[in-house]
Amino acid sequence: MKESLPFITAWVCVAITGVAAITDLRSAKIPNWLTMPAIAAGPFLWGWYGGWKSLWTTPEFASVLGSVLSALLCGGVMYFALYRKRISGEHAIGAGDIKLFAAIGSLGLIQVGIESMFYAISAGTMFTLARLAWRGVLLQTLANAAFILINPVLPKKRRRELSRENLTKMRFGLSIFVGTLFAVLQNRGNRWF
Repeated sequence: MKESLPFITAWVCVAITGVAAITDLRSAKIPNWLTMPAIAAGPFLWGWYGGWKSLWTTPEFASVLGSVLSALLCGGVMYFALYRKRISGEHAIGAGDIKLFAAIGSLGLIQVGIESMFYAISAGTMFTLARLAWRGVLLQTLANAAFILINPVLPKKRRRELSRENLTKMRFGLSIFVGTLFAVLQNRGNRWF
């Protein structure tokens, strides 16, 4: 059982993100009952597997300290990169998404967590571009995104105010599921085939 823990936790991350994708699509929320137990279970499982504080293990960071650091890094990157950004009073990413990334980091450790973030952002970008093109607002939205990026460096008289009507909300749960699935499948040790 102990030898198969990396395999099991990787697929538990996929299962958790799958449930999160469904709840996010249905209610636009990723519930705490899904993310918090996973965040708490990670250090206990990896402590049993790799000990208290050893970071140089296989898989990387397989310890209590490694699990906690992975959760903080994976959740923290999204918090500082996207949650703290406010555009017209709205967060750029939801708190449930951040807790989901922290859960992936806690259970899947640093490798699965970072790769999941990369693939989730890539999938989210593709889903968003396809959705905006389908609705016929892709070019207008790209122009708004350009102004979000350059407004801070423009003189005040040249800045463009963006109203809520010009912004498009996207749910990120499905992208996180796809990203986590890709991250787990790309590791040969996590495949059944």
